[in-house]
Amino acid sequence: MKIGAHFNAYEFACKCERHGVDSSGHNVLDHVIDKRLVDLLDAIRERLGVPIYITSGYRCEAHNEEVGGVHNSYHTQGVAADITYDGIDVDYLAQVAEECGADGIGRYYNQDFVHVDVRGWAARWNDLD
Repeated sequence: MKIGAHFNAYEFACKCERHGVDSSGHNVLDHVIDKRLVDLLDAIRERLGVPIYITSGYRCEAHNEEVGGVHNSYHTQGVAADITYDGIDVDYLAQVAEECGADGIGRYYNQDFVHVDVRGWAARWNDLD
């Protein structure tokens, strides 16, 4: 099932495999993803002009704890995603996310992804601090 212009529901699904798989073998998304997040990701994808990959979308509480996510993570609320693209430039992706209206933006240089969210207020961080 498509979510937004560029993504499939399974791309947002929790990666822990506790939630089942569909007939195509993809993890099942069993949580609501905030439309503001989908719109943000679509805008980022349009602006970049290349596919972006959601490395972590929704996380159930158990999986969030397993991966070391913070308590009450925005991922567990369906309002955050960690994204990357082929040949990623973390600073450029963060800049595009900023221009497209992301509230929270985390730059993860050591893992080649950017966290984006729609928390409702601005927050910025990186893994070098």
